[in-house]
Amino acid sequence: MTLGLLIRKVKKEDREAVSALIASAFKRKDEAELVKRLWDEHAIRFERMAEIGGVPVGYCAFTSVTCKPELSGLLLGLGPLAVAPDHQNQGIGAALVEEGLKLCRENNARLIAVLGDPDYYERFGFEPAAKRKFTWAGFDAGDAFRIIAPEDDDLDGVSPEDIRTIHYHPAFDAVS
Repeated sequence: MTLGLLIRKVKKEDREAVSALIASAFKRKDEAELVKRLWDEHAIRFERMAEIGGVPVGYCAFTSVTCKPELSGLLLGLGPLAVAPDHQNQGIGAALVEEGLKLCRENNARLIAVLGDPDYYERFGFEPAAKRKFTWAGFDAGDAFRIIAPEDDDLDGVSPEDIRTIHYHPAFDAVS
């Protein structure tokens, strides 16, 4: 982990700097606008930022997701995850994900979904969603759509043959 890294809650006064960080990390404004919409709609369940010497260098959000057929309990989606370009590949993103997953466990999240690089997210315990009969908003995202859910969870008795569809907050629909 990077020396002097602090991971903490995001405060309202951090939002402008976080938006700039996200836009810089993605090299476009779509994801920063997404997070602004999520803030406006109070759709973020957990979010953390990473800073070094008081300068924001990373951000991670977890939002509520829905599932059809419906599942009870806390269902979350990870994203976006952003790290400033000059601080990437230093473990900051991993530290944010680990802290976020810790919060998810402490709050008894039943399922956590992510759409992203399979090799990156596998190390945190995310498995291909299709293996557990989940799909993302009805699309086949292949191994890029992954979940963490307890193996012994019968997922409310939904038949193993049934496909379960995860939907992120509607604000995500504007990001391509």
